[in-house]
Amino acid sequence: MRLKNTLFASLLSLSLTQCTWQPAASKEFEPAPTPVIHRTGYTLAYDGRTRHANWVYEELTAESLKGETERSKFDFTEDPLLPAHIRASKSDYRGSGYDRGHLCPAGNARFSPETMKDTFYLSNISPQHPQLNRKYWVKLEKYVRDMTKSYAKVCVITGPLFIPELNEDGKKYVRYQVIGENQVAVPTHYFKVIYGKTDLKVVTEAYLIPNRPIDNDPPLQNFSVTLEKVEKAAGLTFRKIP
Repeated sequence: MRLKNTLFASLLSLSLTQCTWQPAASKEFEPAPTPVIHRTGYTLAYDGRTRHANWVYEELTAESLKGETERSKFDFTEDPLLPAHIRASKSDYRGSGYDRGHLCPAGNARFSPETMKDTFYLSNISPQHPQLNRKYWVKLEKYVRDMTKSYAKVCVITGPLFIPELNEDGKKYVRYQVIGENQVAVPTHYFKVIYGKTDLKVVTEAYLIPNRPIDNDPPLQNFSVTLEKVEKAAGLTFRKIP
């Protein structure tokens, strides 16, 4: 299962050709741009400040979801493609009270051991509340996989959010916890944008999920938002696809 950059570029308005660790020759001390990592099952843009991905992109089909690879054979590991000083480590999560939550789910990667292994790099992992990660987030991931029964291809972009809240003084603040020696940021929310297309219909859905327990199993529709709301919160621009 290989990503097609033409479709990816039309979904997410980011210039991947400019994402390189080599600065222009005339700018010898210019900071390197955001790392973009391409792997078999996903592409991600990494945020060195939060120590996990800014967004993760996947393309799913009914065929790509087939396979019998078991996640129990794999363990979380630091991403060797990232400089050590901006990586997260397993020890950061130890005793934190947060789960190591997949952004590109392991359940989407049964296609091959290589694909499954790639989902366990900590660049693809984010601190999720255990009751979210093990319950409602699983529901959303299953919903996305089930969409491949109705759409030939389902494109998904997932990422963390840090949303401001109104304080008692009437001002808004962005507050979030950091965990571990590497100070991995704990998102306040997550987003998932889904695009599906067949010859007869097109669907674009967007969800904004708080990073906390979600009681009473409400319908996913309760967390449905406009694409524009996700764009504003994430600081991204998603191109509209005809």
